[in-house]
Amino acid sequence: MTNTPGWWRKVLREALAMVLSQRVASLLTLVLVGGMSATVLLTAGRTAAAERAILSSIDDAGSRAVVVRAEPNAGLDMSVVGRLSRIEQVEWVGAFGAARDATNGSTGGDVSAAVRTLSATNLATLGIDHPAPGECYASPKALNLLGMPDTTGYLVSDGTPVCGVSGRLVTPAFLAAFEPLIVAPLAPDSDDQVAVVVVLARHPEQVAAVTSATTALIAPLDPAAVSVTASPDIARLRALVQGQLGGFGRSLTLTLMAVLAALVGALLFGLVMIRRKDFGRRRALGATRSLIVTLVSASTLMISAVASLLGGGVALLTLSIGGEPQPGWEFVIATLILTTAAATLGAVPPSIVASRRDPLTELRVP
Repeated sequence: MTNTPGWWRKVLREALAMVLSQRVASLLTLVLVGGMSATVLLTAGRTAAAERAILSSIDDAGSRAVVVRAEPNAGLDMSVVGRLSRIEQVEWVGAFGAARDATNGSTGGDVSAAVRTLSATNLATLGIDHPAPGECYASPKALNLLGMPDTTGYLVSDGTPVCGVSGRLVTPAFLAAFEPLIVAPLAPDSDDQVAVVVVLARHPEQVAAVTSATTALIAPLDPAAVSVTASPDIARLRALVQGQLGGFGRSLTLTLMAVLAALVGALLFGLVMIRRKDFGRRRALGATRSLIVTLVSASTLMISAVASLLGGGVALLTLSIGGEPQPGWEFVIATLILTTAAATLGAVPPSIVASRRDPLTELRVP
């Protein structure tokens, strides 16, 4: 039959006819596979969603920051930004000058906030696209503190004008410790002295390497006047969480898939025994053993594919209604494919049994 043009279409039509002719068995398989698909997504899927949420929190930029604090006699200037930006694992570098307390010059208020000069590899990270010379940019928290909700005014320090506030900035997570944040952007080649340098690693596991490279490249005049702090334990924590949660999810998924294959195999074995006369008749009419195996496997594949989609849809809808985090689409698609494959593989042993039934013996059975 495989030599006949379009043979696979005939096989699929016959497999579909088998599905429709054995409605009870098809319905049981549909419920079994669909229920297993939903179960995997509601159990291992929840674990995968929790893993994503935890890793996302760990990967927050605040956990990837290396902070260098320099005393006035350290001799660091803004040129350190250029040196550190050449580190391959670095995503962002910002050098801050010494903090200078300033107040709202328009109202003469007593409330002050720290103003820092800043030279960075990418000011757009703070929402500053086109910095104006001599102007300051403040976070919403700083603007509210100084009484400048409309982002208009200027700042003074001890009666001396410092800068005009010309824009609002966005404070990224790794600069949250600097709030209320007000910066006066400087050119990268400025020779202003640096008080704090923030180096952001691309990934948590690169923090230790970035820390070592930063320590080697800052080249202070007085090494004792510089301190470097980071969170190297973050990478170990991430690996631990990913290993434990990921391992549990994989083990649970594989266990459920093995159970599914066994249940489908048992169900189809019973069906083969019930319909052994039908398979014997097919063999007597010239059907090959490989054709019998293909028909049984193809019919199971059809039911399993539909059942996996239905079960997956029900599971995702349940998670959505409950307001729970959902696993990523990669996990969902992989689960649907694995469920369908497990059910189809479970059908192979019964199909082999069906193909090996002696046609003469089966046709004699009343």
